[in-house]
Amino acid sequence: MNHRFKRRRRTFWIIIILVILAIWGIHRFGSLDSRLKSAWNKVIYTSNDNVAIAVYSPRTHQIYSATNAPGHRFHTASTVKVAILAGLLHKQSGKLSDHQSSLAKAMIEQSDNNATTTLFDSLGGQQGLQSTFDQFGMSASTARKNWGLSTTTPRDQVKLLNNIFYHSKILSQQDQDYINDLMSNVDADQNWGISADSNRFAIKNGWLNYGDSKWMVNSIGYVKNNNGTDYTIAIYTDRNSTMQTGQQTIEQLARVTKSLME
Repeated sequence: MNHRFKRRRRTFWIIIILVILAIWGIHRFGSLDSRLKSAWNKVIYTSNDNVAIAVYSPRTHQIYSATNAPGHRFHTASTVKVAILAGLLHKQSGKLSDHQSSLAKAMIEQSDNNATTTLFDSLGGQQGLQSTFDQFGMSASTARKNWGLSTTTPRDQVKLLNNIFYHSKILSQQDQDYINDLMSNVDADQNWGISADSNRFAIKNGWLNYGDSKWMVNSIGYVKNNNGTDYTIAIYTDRNSTMQTGQQTIEQLARVTKSLME
């Protein structure tokens, strides 16, 4: 009887602990979601442009997102260069020629378009890029012959970024480190966007003035705060009247995100 009583008491306390942990988890994770969306919406819904953001937290294993344009697909502009490099590394089992490595450095660090076109062709053009999107589970992304006009969503880009900065079944650790190194060493004139108020980050930006979309201004990457917290983040905008307008919106979102993720 005594043994049975002890076992029941132990089971009772285990259940109580699990319930407390579950309540704590719901409060913590739900609280972060509500706090992020509240802060983001103050920026997003005061903008006349299309804006969308997605952030992944490795602490909660959740992707948080918000937009004022539900269902909208954004042109990637130069942010697609990260996918092109990731796809090429996967296709070639992590082995780039010296020439390809030189082009990759120019593509990511300097956002060189000619280098990108050469590597895009090596990947297999539109078909190769679409295959890359599919491999990384980017189901809302569509490749175009003009690589900069490919379309995507922030959530899809976060899926790609998570394969670079966290666990991946597609990229090797060497591939991840290689992309991370390039994105962590962009030229000074490329350093704006999701890096706002941060000193440890990896980034790739995109911008293009095109047709009805007007100024598309985008920024994707990874941020690590001084207290050790980190996250991946993607922000896309279009229909901006100027490039500076898009930059300002992105950096406003980046700053409030950083403060809440610390």
